Amino acid sequence: MAMHLDRRFTGRGPVGHGYTKDNLDSGRLYYSFRVSDRVVGISLDSTDPGGHYQGSLGTAQLDWLDRTLAAHRDDYALVFSHHPSWSMDNFTPDPNRPDEKRHGGDEIIALLRRHPNVLAWINGHSHRNRIRPRGTFWEIATASHVDYPQLARVIEITDNRDGTVSLHTTLIESAAPHRTDYHDLSQTGLASLYRELAFNAPGKDGSLVGDAKDRNTELLLKR
Repeated sequence: MAMHLDRRFTGRGPVGHGYTKDNLDSGRLYYSFRVSDRVVGISLDSTDPGGHYQGSLGTAQLDWLDRTLAAHRDDYALVFSHHPSWSMDNFTPDPNRPDEKRHGGDEIIALLRRHPNVLAWINGHSHRNRIRPRGTFWEIATASHVDYPQLARVIEITDNRDGTVSLHTTLIESAAPHRTDYHDLSQTGLASLYRELAFNAPGKDGSLVGDAKDRNTELLLKR
């Protein structure tokens, strides 16, 4: 977090990339931020400090999420986390808060359903394109930049002015060539080599790309 707040490493993004000195001083790795006039983003810290690669939320963070969504009841809300609901089943106690309960994916889905302003829960971790309806919102997971198919995703919100809202979930990939010149050490050449190595990796899982319903979609919600 200190590195995010160091202006030497800002790059093209804002200093902190969402984190503030208050986050650094308190050790709290979750926060909210303004996406647009009508949309608020809520970033969760789903890593369990007790260890293991699956995630969960502590009670303090879950209560904060509930309060933050209530405070922004007049905004649309997008919730972000590293872990998806199906990977949040790690209830190892936090060593710094051994008596605090940990909460999994089903409890988080239930909480988000209580807030009609939530449009989507956006996450990763599984390295797989996967979109699931959650009743009042959509859960949207996107593949990794490390493993094939190395995709990112642009999510656009459209108010259709007919009582519905659409989420457009367009996948994007690198413009680097699929096959590289091994003597080309330019940025494009290295990106191309990266794609080729990922495609030919012995452990490649072709199913990570997902089905058609997990990729370029228009997801409709009544609002």
